Amino acid sequence: MLIGPHRRFWARVFIATVTVGSLLVGVTQSSYTAAAQTAPILTAAKVRIAIPGAENNLTPFTITFGATPNTHDFLMMVYDSLFWSQVKPEPDPWLAESAIPNADFTSWTVKLKPKLTWHDGKPLTADDILFTFEYFLKNKSASGRYAHHVADVPPFKSGVVLDPLTVRLDFSTPAPQFKALPGADLPIIPKHQWESVTDIKTMTALPIGSGPYQLVEIQPDQLYKLKANPSHVMGKPTVDEIDLVIVKDPAAAFAALKTGDVDMVARNVPPELAKDFAGDSKIKVIAGSKFETSQIFFNARKAPLSDPVLRKAISMSLNLKAVVETALLGKGEPGSDTFIHPDSPWASLKSSHGFDVAGANAMLDKAGYTLGADKVRTSADGTKLKFSVLVNSFEPTEIRAAQLVAEQAAAIGVTLVVETLDPAALRARRTATVAEVPKFDAYVSTLEAHAHVDPDGLYYFFHSPGTKGFGVSVSGFSNAKFDATVEGATVIGLGDRLDELQAAEDVLAAEIPGQVLWYRTGEYAYRPDAYGGWVSDPGHGIFTKRSFAPDTVKAAHPVQVTTTTVAASSGSTAAATTTTVTATTTSEGDGRSSALAWVLGIGAVVVGGVAVAARSRRRRSHDDADD
Repeated sequence: MLIGPHRRFWARVFIATVTVGSLLVGVTQSSYTAAAQTAPILTAAKVRIAIPGAENNLTPFTITFGATPNTHDFLMMVYDSLFWSQVKPEPDPWLAESAIPNADFTSWTVKLKPKLTWHDGKPLTADDILFTFEYFLKNKSASGRYAHHVADVPPFKSGVVLDPLTVRLDFSTPAPQFKALPGADLPIIPKHQWESVTDIKTMTALPIGSGPYQLVEIQPDQLYKLKANPSHVMGKPTVDEIDLVIVKDPAAAFAALKTGDVDMVARNVPPELAKDFAGDSKIKVIAGSKFETSQIFFNARKAPLSDPVLRKAISMSLNLKAVVETALLGKGEPGSDTFIHPDSPWASLKSSHGFDVAGANAMLDKAGYTLGADKVRTSADGTKLKFSVLVNSFEPTEIRAAQLVAEQAAAIGVTLVVETLDPAALRARRTATVAEVPKFDAYVSTLEAHAHVDPDGLYYFFHSPGTKGFGVSVSGFSNAKFDATVEGATVIGLGDRLDELQAAEDVLAAEIPGQVLWYRTGEYAYRPDAYGGWVSDPGHGIFTKRSFAPDTVKAAHPVQVTTTTVAASSGSTAAATTTTVTATTTSEGDGRSSALAWVLGIGAVVVGGVAVAARSRRRRSHDDADD
């Protein structure tokens, strides 16, 4: 049977496509394998994450900071806030659709997104929002991490539910920072679970939240099991189940990652392992800053460390660049005397550290601290400048940093003795009431984004002990000028607040209640064969709810596949064609569907090439006929 020219053309196209398709299907197991392995796995049935400590039954009132610096992000896997996240002065809508202030920012009207639900299926409404604020205010002494943004700054007064999706929240003073804090930080709790709880200490039930995951099981001091919430406001999470395994020792945690016993470790990669992981094809390392810092806080209520001259001199004796190079192998930036992380919108423009051993010695000489024959100084009353520095026994880099600080401080006649304690014992040693003088001398701590991006963070951490802030549990620092400055800043619009905060940071740089040792470079390791959808969420690292939000994960991990059609022989007139296809992997280990897409992409290129060649031949035939 004869066929016309058009039919012959499409027959050639069909034969070429089928032939190439057959060849490609045959080589899918070899040629495509490399491409498939580079495509990240963006969904998974289960992921196992090592965390550094337990958090009781994971409610805002029972957390113990055992998982620091992951406590907040761990909690917010189960709970949601109105916005996300506090790192941005203008955070993204989350449970809330909008929040609109009145003229003087003393009242905010919050509109919720429709059809929100709790893990148990009950509707989440404006009643729950008002209840949350009222309950945190009523129990302000039971949740130091969260209640202060309701009971202190900004001071919540009352509220009114306007309809099931709308609530008005009123404050005693202007609250221009509401959307960031508490709006993007405070966990919203269900009224139906908490309204009957009068003694928070008796609350041992598993929490009910609205977050991307529901806590379904706790094995004390061993494991937390999370199950995906298919009705989450941001869509069904990309991982069905998460096992959070408690591994306090970082060496053991990363050993478990190497052996495949866990799939990700929620702590910074130790600097000494960076090269090892870089050469391991089964492990990937991704950058993701939590604005994490390590600092040494001095007991500013205990003589002689109550003297700002002594604290400043110790600070000046420290070569922080050398500390970073030695303890972190350069994986960080040296700390600043102004405290706030340089990437925070509230960081001082004059951020720096003054390293001057000679100047420090001169200051101490002038202040009457005499250097003895043993090279240790004494105060005017004969007390030797010998102090204990408490350090978390599970943080080897901080232990090494404290040792380096002790070596450097010796150059000015100050003896620092490093004492390691488990986190609970360390916290107990530094705890005291306003009426008490804590017995510790100094301690090293780890802080994350909340300490640096909160526009009221300086007020909370360094306000004089009393009814304002929580400085009593940090260093006990007291300075009337500083207090007046940060108190005034709390009611100033965010756009005008930086000048006031910089003035407050100048006071910190002069009197050093705490010295930041470093701003850590965030690097996190995971096994890509288990899950590759990790998202770097500024201020949260990668252990964050955004790493499991489907739209965010897809946007963060586009997969590009480039295919090239090459001429079959030197005599072919078909031009080489390169096509880039952008796609996103949507299912775990779905190599067959990905391979099919790849084959179809190649087939499309071949079809295009045959078509071009055929048309070219027809044009040449037509031109020859005209001649």
